[in-house]
Amino acid sequence: MGGEHRSRILETPAGADVTRPMTGRVKESIFNILRGWFEGTVVLDLFAGVGTMGLEALSRGARLAVLVERDRGVHECLCRNVEALRVADRARPLQADALSAATLALLPERADVVFMDPPYPIAEQASGRRKILEQCARLRGAMNDSGFLVLRLPYELAEGERAIPGFAGPEVRSFGDMHVHLYSPAGEVRP
Repeated sequence: MGGEHRSRILETPAGADVTRPMTGRVKESIFNILRGWFEGTVVLDLFAGVGTMGLEALSRGARLAVLVERDRGVHECLCRNVEALRVADRARPLQADALSAATLALLPERADVVFMDPPYPIAEQASGRRKILEQCARLRGAMNDSGFLVLRLPYELAEGERAIPGFAGPEVRSFGDMHVHLYSPAGEVRP
């Protein structure tokens, strides 16, 4: 981790196929792109896993991080990471479905930055892809007028799928088989 919790290592569950954390290089690239956008913000981390992105945002100045993870064992690990970093006053782990409209109703306030990192098996299915894009569209109602939606997928969205109502973008950054799509509700994608 960087920022306030520099050099801290997050606990991960046993079994390599349980979570697929973002590589250090990709994570650092995203945080460099969004440098200056975290101070005092609310961050929503969908498919949070052990909290890699949301907890990093807290470490870099976010005021609140809502971390959504459905898997019970991974969620328990996420909660232990929140406790170990002593950020329980600023982190809200939720055990919920990241693609459910009801999950967005649980947010205590609108988000400024949203990380959406669905598991590749979901993202690679046509039905999963549709649900991901539907949730992205719903996210506009859960976000403030400035900020960013950061969507990581194992492919670059096709031209006809790229537009998300209420968002400008995307600006796409590719890292091997990872493609990070940056959207902004403000009409300007450049951070």
